[in-house]
Amino acid sequence: MKTVLPAVLLTLAALTTTLAAPSAQAGADGASRIENVALGVIDLTPGDGSGPSYTLNYGDSRLLTYSNTLNNGGNYTQLSVYPAPFSAGQAVLPASAGPGTAVAGTTGAVGNVAATAAAAMSLGIGNYVGAEGYQQVGLTLAPHTLLTVGGDLLTQARRTMEAGENYAVFSWASIDITDAEGTTSTTLNRESALRWDDPYATEAARQERFLLAFANPGDYELFVTLSFLAYTDITVNPVNAGGGVAPVPEPETWATLLAGLLLTGSLARRHPLRGQCRHSDTASSLNSPARV
Repeated sequence: MKTVLPAVLLTLAALTTTLAAPSAQAGADGASRIENVALGVIDLTPGDGSGPSYTLNYGDSRLLTYSNTLNNGGNYTQLSVYPAPFSAGQAVLPASAGPGTAVAGTTGAVGNVAATAAAAMSLGIGNYVGAEGYQQVGLTLAPHTLLTVGGDLLTQARRTMEAGENYAVFSWASIDITDAEGTTSTTLNRESALRWDDPYATEAARQERFLLAFANPGDYELFVTLSFLAYTDITVNPVNAGGGVAPVPEPETWATLLAGLLLTGSLARRHPLRGQCRHSDTASSLNSPARV
């Protein structure tokens, strides 16, 4: 019997292009999304008589929007939505949260997540608003199978920087493939950021078609987790009396992001769905939602 080898991860290709986007009309806005995700398989040992395949076990999504207006005497508002497996859903920040908008959503298709946010100076100095769309998919990879994960992603950040305005805008998209033990993984991270200390930059955008791969060269099935994250956040920063940027550290945006990422562990339920979907063939894909 062959020796079971550890999973091997390959980044097959990552093609990046610049996305032309119109300037923000007033204030700031950000967007991030992952879409058109397709899964495929390739046979690593075509002569052994057993074809490549994978079995979908579960798919969980969490959609999150939040707003902090505590520096204006307001509140911290957070809305979380958990759609049914492989089902569409949306989380919209309620109007009662105050100035600013945020929306997180998914169509239910594998890997489809999106997040958008917008704000103006009325949000208040030191306050922030944001959204996060997250999906985790568990699957079992057959022996001697190479799994491919391809799709499109976008990150975008825009702002106006007139006298008396200063915003930090951060948009991020991430795709991660990890084995059950967490010993082998690959992650693709892309971001568009407008920092508080760069007042001359008014927009940043990135559009990319990605293709990742994860191989199971061993003789036994391998459990694999796919994670897809779209995140965007806007913070209103102080300005000097003369209209320039005040030299203050980046606000707690990054702490919010880290907390959100840590929460993703709560979705790691490895329970099989009723009516598991088994996929095979070299160019199999998931362009439409799989449902329970």
